[in-house]
Amino acid sequence: MYARSQFLNRIGQTSEIPQAFEISKASSCFLIDQKGNTYVDMISGFSVSNIGHQHPKVIEAIKNQADLYLHSTVYGEHIQSPQIKLAELLTSCLPPTLNQVYFLTTGSETIDAAIKLCRKATGRFEIVVCRKAYHGSTLAAESLRSDHDHNQAFRPLIPGIRFIDANKISDLEFINSKTAGVITEVVQAEAGVVHLEDSYLKELRFKCNKTGSLLIFDEIQTGLGRTGSLFAFQKTSVCPDILLSGKALGGGMPLAALITSKQLLVHFMRQPALSYISTFGGHPVSCAAGYASLKVLFEEKILEEVELRKELMIKILHAPAIIEVRCAGLLMAIDFKNESLVWTLINRLYHKNILVESFLFCPGALRIAPPLNIPIPILEKTCQTILETIIELNT
Repeated sequence: MYARSQFLNRIGQTSEIPQAFEISKASSCFLIDQKGNTYVDMISGFSVSNIGHQHPKVIEAIKNQADLYLHSTVYGEHIQSPQIKLAELLTSCLPPTLNQVYFLTTGSETIDAAIKLCRKATGRFEIVVCRKAYHGSTLAAESLRSDHDHNQAFRPLIPGIRFIDANKISDLEFINSKTAGVITEVVQAEAGVVHLEDSYLKELRFKCNKTGSLLIFDEIQTGLGRTGSLFAFQKTSVCPDILLSGKALGGGMPLAALITSKQLLVHFMRQPALSYISTFGGHPVSCAAGYASLKVLFEEKILEEVELRKELMIKILHAPAIIEVRCAGLLMAIDFKNESLVWTLINRLYHKNILVESFLFCPGALRIAPPLNIPIPILEKTCQTILETIIELNT
């Protein structure tokens, strides 16, 4: 009780209803509390723990780097091998135009950096963004949120933001000679796993090329294997000018990246120099963890088995209460006929030691996003329990 009391009194809260159970240990797809209760993590810390918790190779990499050095100076001044190794591996998996990495600390920071970069590179002002997208919580990222009821309290927001509807080709007319950049997700996560159609993305790419606007893909939540490919855009026929990554990039450590061409990133170097500075961006321990995590993703062939797990989940999760199941790999939204069922279900499953969540902009859907390598017997048993609980609540 003491730890809970101190947590509520000394730690700044994000809501009035935190789960507030104390973690003592984590392993694979499990979280263990102070009382020894084991929970199945079916949200991966919001798509951070893509290869599970405490992977031995990631922990080994963290320990090895910590023995050598931690922070040396602000990002971009000293040569640090963990940054180089991770940047080399990342860019080797991407189209040749995405050949340089600017390491940062968190996803929201990459959004801020992308806005600064595209405004400086183009000399333009306006940023176009899709409605029902979530890009973070800094003031710049909050300005990209179309939920005005939420961001009303933080106004004035940054100016020059124009909203369009995803998959609505006629809205692309709002991209013009004033547009510095278009920031979009390939799969809108918080909208309840909404795919941007390939035909729409092609038209978007064409419009950006025609107007000289930069196309930025936010893959902070969908990257590093979550959708079954390394990045979701690699399942489409469209390549962005700028790619944003975070969450799972650090293998459980804080790390994010803006990936683009050297030709574009030169704008951060001059007129003025130090156009973007990040004290802890590309922290060597985080980069070591990220490199190890990415190697695990490939060496253990985790990407190849995402589809198998997705199909297993879809096969099990059928009930009269469910309207639709939408998936992007192992990012799943289960839409219910009764919107109020979602929070009751989350709470009931918590008491059955299963952690699931909701979506910001799709209140009638349940979020499921387990580690990509969750053992199949555990996944099957957990999905059966979720199904049984849905049926319980509707009888």
